[in-house]
Amino acid sequence: MLFNQPAFRQSKALPCLAAVLIAFAVPSFSRAYDFPPGWLPVQQLDRTVKWDDDEPPFTDKVQILLPSDKPVRGVFVCFVFHSADPREVAEAWNFALVTITRDTIKHLGIRDRKTGKRTLGFKDQGMGLLLKYLEHAAKETGHPELTTVPIVGWLGQAGGHYCKDLYNRAPQRVLAWADSFGGQLRQYPELTRKVPFAFAWEVRKQEVQSRKRTPPKKPVPPQDLACAASTYGFPHGIYSKFNYFMVYLDRCIKVRMPRQMPPPGQPVKLKPVAFEDGWVGDFQPISEWNPIAKAGSKEAASFEHPSWLPDTYAAAMWRSYHSATPDIRMTEPIIPYGRTKRGPKMGLGYGGFLPVDEPLSLKATSTGDYAKVEFYDGDQLLGTASEAPWAIDGIKFKPGLHAVYAVGVASNGQRTASQPAIAVAK
Repeated sequence: MLFNQPAFRQSKALPCLAAVLIAFAVPSFSRAYDFPPGWLPVQQLDRTVKWDDDEPPFTDKVQILLPSDKPVRGVFVCFVFHSADPREVAEAWNFALVTITRDTIKHLGIRDRKTGKRTLGFKDQGMGLLLKYLEHAAKETGHPELTTVPIVGWLGQAGGHYCKDLYNRAPQRVLAWADSFGGQLRQYPELTRKVPFAFAWEVRKQEVQSRKRTPPKKPVPPQDLACAASTYGFPHGIYSKFNYFMVYLDRCIKVRMPRQMPPPGQPVKLKPVAFEDGWVGDFQPISEWNPIAKAGSKEAASFEHPSWLPDTYAAAMWRSYHSATPDIRMTEPIIPYGRTKRGPKMGLGYGGFLPVDEPLSLKATSTGDYAKVEFYDGDQLLGTASEAPWAIDGIKFKPGLHAVYAVGVASNGQRTASQPAIAVAK
């Protein structure tokens, strides 16, 4: 009844009371940015907390990690899931890491099998929410470059939608992306003609047994910058895909980032990327040695389903990863993915680093009949063992992300690659 009194209706206190009521109604939102819960205040990620791929930390809030006090070169947006520690690659790239959780990825406006509701009705949902978060983080952390530096991302299987939305809002900032359902990604052919994009999925057992793959439902667009791979040989593809994606993004960063960064807060001009500047691998054969070739070459023109790769290193890594389960594998100092408890120096990014400039031994085992075994870091031959036990010594790694694998060479010249073991050297 008090609210119906004329004196109260004309009182200046009414707008203030309404504001208070609204504040209590939505206490967890930032009224300046209209952020959903979990986004603000800006949370600095603790670099000392142990990362457990079975139960990843930081599951309820978006958090940011700045690898140093110096300006960062880019932003890595990563979905917190059962994967290797993304802090390792962010540090290697000198990128800020933004972790998106199961509770917060739904605010970006799309769902996949892991991420819940499609929409929640927030005004700023979609990748515009991420851009506004970076604006807010730039002010709070004193890193103005967060509003302008390039962005790479892995946000799960709805990645085609996320990348397309981000590209529509800030095309000059999208450097490369990873992970999507193939059919969804093919809905955006204009995106994959401009943005390098890696995706992968598990091949069915009958396809491996018949040595034939089911052709894609949609044709590969001409001059397409997408890279498809399979994860057969792994019982859980999500765990191996993450590491394949990280090497792909790493090589895209090397190809596209400028040598000289502008002052913090100024726009960053990415190097242009063109189909003919890269390499391609033929996705279609189920083989231990899929063909790769320079894009635009006569050999590449014969590929049935070409997958684009930014350079020769990425192409060699792709061939090693994209193979039927071979009979050769790395054993030291880093080993391929295995769903077991982690040990020291375990490969594929699962904890531990390769020491820079410390001589290491590389070893491999095989069940095949090989005349020799070659050891590679991407496309770089590290050494050759002419007899078992297969090993080479005195190998030193430079800082950065490495994909190391062994190639068995039979007496007739036939080659078989092991799965790559991936780790950061520092």
